[in-house]
Amino acid sequence: MTITAIAIVLVSALAHASWNLFGKKVSPSGAFFWYSTLWGALLTLPVLVYYYPLLQELGSGIWWLVVVTGFFQATYLSCLAAAYRHGELSVVYPLARSSPLLILLVGTLFLGTADTITGAAVAGIVLIVAGCIVLPMQRFQDFHLANYRNLATLFALLAAASTAGYSLVDNTATAHMREVLTGIALDAEVALVFVILQAWSALIWLSIGLSLQATERRLLRQLISNWRSTMAAGVLILGTYALVVWAMAYADDVSYVVAFRQISIPIGVALGWYFLEEPLHLPKILGVLIILAGLLLVVLG
Repeated sequence: MTITAIAIVLVSALAHASWNLFGKKVSPSGAFFWYSTLWGALLTLPVLVYYYPLLQELGSGIWWLVVVTGFFQATYLSCLAAAYRHGELSVVYPLARSSPLLILLVGTLFLGTADTITGAAVAGIVLIVAGCIVLPMQRFQDFHLANYRNLATLFALLAAASTAGYSLVDNTATAHMREVLTGIALDAEVALVFVILQAWSALIWLSIGLSLQATERRLLRQLISNWRSTMAAGVLILGTYALVVWAMAYADDVSYVVAFRQISIPIGVALGWYFLEEPLHLPKILGVLIILAGLLLVVLG
């Protein structure tokens, strides 16, 4: 990873951890994410209007990738909400957060680009996954396979697969966009425009999904008065991911960026300890140290 990519992901990770700090008490649902996506799409619509000449330069292949990434994003948000409804945060979060790294590694092998991933980076990714699994435990005895044989695990793994899916698609789409728009738009502009297009695509897919669920339709009506929280979430979700997509332009492989994004976890632990006075159990400390070691290997790799 280049210094530029590291710096961009660090800013994104800090913003992501800060949002999780202030939004920790929010119970996510499909309806909540629909409103968040709606706000993100609507507030950035003027940006799309401004860059309309750039959109006219995009071929049909890129537009199909926008459709696909929107589906993966909508699936990720829906499955994440379902996982939290069926299970505990301490089980769901590490699975949803770390599993995409392993899926991306397998995807890289199948795509024939494994030569861009060094042995140090692979070892670092494995350490990050291990640290994410250890970190939420209060005691080492809390790890039991029986805790993972449930619907929460299923939805968390589906969310993880969706994360890997849109990461691969976004990397491919923005690479094509940068090629088409060479000399016309900066990498940061490409990232911003693409993430806004992804938000609109995800909004359409989420709308289709919610139209089939009576419970979520009721939540939509209940959340109308909670517009400040959903708007803040929408802006931060879109903004932090725009930075991640921008960082993809400066990395040899998308796995590096997705792996280094996990630095938001140690940042989140530090913020929770300092501002919320959350206890630092031994597994949490060990998990953070393992993640930091893995992040170091990814950067060196």
